[in-house]
Amino acid sequence: MAEIVRTERAERVFVSYHQLTVGDRAFDKGNPDHSLDDLASSRPGLAVIWTGVHTGFLDVTIQLATATPPTPPPGAWEAGTEIDLITLTGETVLCGLMGEPPPGFPGLTPQAPGRYRMRVHARGRSRNNEAYRQVCPEVYLITVWPVDVGPEAAARYQETADGEPPSRSDLLLAWAREQAANEPGRPARRVGKPPSGATP
Repeated sequence: MAEIVRTERAERVFVSYHQLTVGDRAFDKGNPDHSLDDLASSRPGLAVIWTGVHTGFLDVTIQLATATPPTPPPGAWEAGTEIDLITLTGETVLCGLMGEPPPGFPGLTPQAPGRYRMRVHARGRSRNNEAYRQVCPEVYLITVWPVDVGPEAAARYQETADGEPPSRSDLLLAWAREQAANEPGRPARRVGKPPSGATP
């Protein structure tokens, strides 16, 4: 039977660009594709929860479970999804884009590198772009549990990650880094065209 071994809540988790990330600390690639699920999506090393608010503070609760937990009762949440969470390091943290983990929040994958499942529930998810530096009405419950972890699992998922073709986000990120390296300290007003397939 599944057991919730830890629950933590932060009422002011800062997010920007509609992104709450759950990923390896050292992850340096682009975002996963979210065309199939507008609430959460993932790739090895990173999961992104797509928030309603562009920039602001959210109420987030995390739960760490030992196995698949029961689903919340119908009507408790307005939206929900469940995705793979693959960590290549075992050091997975939750934070807003380019932000820091909330004080007191633990790592979400303490057992070992490998594959976990992550269930996301949301309430009050809006498109309020005027909520900058305000506490938004959005509330999230994020539950994580291990599925296939340990050294052998980690090696398999690392091989999978290494074999992934570059995504559109990867190409755009590489192009942006190249532009920054070629024009240190200069405004980004004279830049080349992004590579084919990298534009939104």
